[in-house]
Order: sequence, then structure tokens, then C-alpha cells
Amino acid sequence: MAARNGKSGLLEKWRIDEKPVKIDKWDGAAVKNSLDDAAKKVLLEKYGYLENFQLVDGRLLICTVSCLFAMLALVWDYLYPFPESRPVLACCVISYPSPALVPPLSFTATTATYFIMMGILTLYTSYKEKNIFLVAMQKDPAGMDPDHVWQLSSSLKRFDDQYSLRVSFTDGKTKKSRDAEFTQSVSTFFDETGTLVMDQFEKYVSKLHDTLASEKKTK
Repeated sequence: MAARNGKSGLLEKWRIDEKPVKIDKWDGAAVKNSLDDAAKKVLLEKYGYLENFQLVDGRLLICTVSCLFAMLALVWDYLYPFPESRPVLACCVISYPSPALVPPLSFTATTATYFIMMGILTLYTSYKEKNIFLVAMQKDPAGMDPDHVWQLSSSLKRFDDQYSLRVSFTDGKTKKSRDAEFTQSVSTFFDETGTLVMDQFEKYVSKLHDTLASEKKTK
């Protein structure tokens, strides 16, 4: 069981699971998702960091609000048929609708609200998430200092084989951030059958992490 600690522990667990990641290597989305999942596995299982779900929670909150607006418009229009429901529909739509444009089932209301909330969601994913697929917290063993924050973000353009992974570190005390990244062909990490070569990929991820961790100790 001691062999499960550190790098050897991660690789041993990967083999013990006997579930190697095998994908269609011509499917860009599947390739990116499998590499992202493997990078998460390194930070969470090898280094023992705790995942923070605030980014995902923010996205879910926006989606929940949009659903509530749609449900409110539909239920209110059912209980108080148009035009009596006009004020509530107007609030759901944000802009006051013309009677000629609002059908009895408030399709326009729900559609307009949907597009507004999807616009907010697009802004959130573009400027807040920024391709970040993992936020992990590094706890202070003594419990005295604030948590350090590690982030993973990646990109793989359509019809391109160059996968980029960025590891970002934010010091819990100073709030200063720094990052490191690599860009490699996906063929570096997959064999001819489309199976992920985990030990090869783990070396690249660990190198980025260890570079940032060593800078943290020297400053």
C-alpha cells in the first residue's frame, strides 16, 4: 500500500484499475476531455489537493435562474391568462413585450429570457471560467495559513493536434499568481490504438506543477 504514495502510487493505481482510457483519436473533444481528466487525476490523487466547485456552481446558478424565469412565466400565464399576466411576463422578458408579439402560452417571454440568460452564461464562461476545468485547494498542513489555489486550463483547437495545458498557482498569503504551460502534439500521449499513455502524460503535468512549487518555496 505504501507504493500508492507519490508518483509511483498514481501510476500503480492507474494499472490496478485496469481501465485504460481509450478513445477515438480523431475525435478532438474526446481527446481533450481525456487529457483534462488525466491532468485532474494527477493534481487530486498524486498531490492530494481538494477540488473547489465554485466555478461550476456559478454556472449552475445562472442556469437555475434562467429555468426559474421560464417556469414563472409559464405558471403565471397559466394561472392568469394574457393580458392579465402582462406585468409578470414583462418582468420575465426584461423588456416590455407588445401584445401582438406575446402568444397565449408566453413563448416569447420564455424565449427572450432564455437568450438573455444564455448571454450571461456565455460571458461567464468566456471571461470567468476561461477554459479552466479544475480549481484545487492546497491546504496548509498546520491549518494556519490560507489555502493555496491551483488551476488547470487547456485548449485544443479544432482540426489541430496541439494540446496546451496551463497550470496556475495563486499564493494564499500574498495572492500573487504565476503559471507555467506546455504545448505538445496529442500523439505524444496516445498510442496507435488511441489509448492514453498515462505515465508519459503524468511526467509533463508533474513537471509544470513541480516548477511552480519550487518557485513557491524559494520566494
